[in-house]
Amino acid sequence: MSSEQLEALKEEIWRRARERAERILKEAEMEAEGILEEARKRVEESLRSSLESEKTLLRRRMLGRALSEGRRMLIMAKSEVVEKVFARALEKLRSEAESKSEAYRSFLRRSLEQALDHVSGPDVDEVIVYANESDLDLIASMIENAPVSMRLERASMIGGLNASDAGGQRIYYSSIESRLEALKPILREKIAAMLFRGVGA
Repeated sequence: MSSEQLEALKEEIWRRARERAERILKEAEMEAEGILEEARKRVEESLRSSLESEKTLLRRRMLGRALSEGRRMLIMAKSEVVEKVFARALEKLRSEAESKSEAYRSFLRRSLEQALDHVSGPDVDEVIVYANESDLDLIASMIENAPVSMRLERASMIGGLNASDAGGQRIYYSSIESRLEALKPILREKIAAMLFRGVGA
């Protein structure tokens, strides 16, 4: 897959995520407005039968609760949208890994080189590489001339690989899942900023 195609794919994912986010946010905002309206009605009804000072205090409490509940629902909706973006991204990455495209093979090759740089050393006799079953043959063809003894182990992961020395003292994580998890804090902020620009709370 070319970089233009990857860029187009990213743009399409972001476009769909933004559309979905906008729909979810509109629903959350409508629900929050309904809660606010209901709270206002309840406040107004109870205020009619109370003293002026109690009316003011009660109105503030009820509106405060309604506003708080509306904000909480909006935050939950935003969080749900961001998690759905991550889930979609993970599915796209799964498809890429399953396709064994040249871009994925290149990623796997770079991950293997980085793993060897990180894990191997003069005191390391064997490097264990963990990958999903469908990637093991591919990785085996990449390690034919490895400078250290290597053992391949099947692991449950979408794609990529993890590696360690035989004693587990040096570990390198480069599975798709671990890379996405490591990037989540940074990406979460960026996605939220992109999707919710101008949206309150």
